[in-house]
Amino acid sequence: MFPIIGIIVSLPIIALGLFGFFYKFFTADQNGRATGKIVSISGLNARSHCSFSYTFKVNSTIFQGGGTEYKDNCSEIKASGTVAVTYNTDDPQNNSPRHGQAEWRSTVVMLETIGFGILIACIVRLRYIHRNFDATGDGIGDNRPATNEQMKIIENGMRELGQFYAIPSSRLTHEQAKQAIDNINQQIANMRAHKKL
Repeated sequence: MFPIIGIIVSLPIIALGLFGFFYKFFTADQNGRATGKIVSISGLNARSHCSFSYTFKVNSTIFQGGGTEYKDNCSEIKASGTVAVTYNTDDPQNNSPRHGQAEWRSTVVMLETIGFGILIACIVRLRYIHRNFDATGDGIGDNRPATNEQMKIIENGMRELGQFYAIPSSRLTHEQAKQAIDNINQQIANMRAHKKL
């Protein structure tokens, strides 16, 4: 039951991450673009991110904005002194740095990692449950490969019946081998009973 619930939970998480990615991707072309001038930058010595603010001009009007970026890109921002900006053409106050989208990328990556992680774990668990399902209660999963002992019993039984034994192209499962052995034993019992008559 748990793997099924996990799969159900993982799908919306994956869908949300994909929605965030494609929404950002497609809406970028609907926005205006400008080059912002870095006004200030802080956190250059931080472990993961730095923060910065910038100004940019649209039709002679100056607007402000800010963003965050991964540490590895902070020195690049400082050196160039500029950052690419996207803004809403109806309201340029609504803007974001195209270069600095660390938080958005982190969120998308986190959602996809969690979603696919849960999905893969549940699939592996379902495969394990299927492989180890033991309907007969003999302690061996019905879908596990047949044991060498089972295969030997089948081979000997076929020979006793006088039938040609061909090694199967793929190994029988434990359950298939049990059924084959029961069938062979029944045929051997019938054959011996017939000889006594």
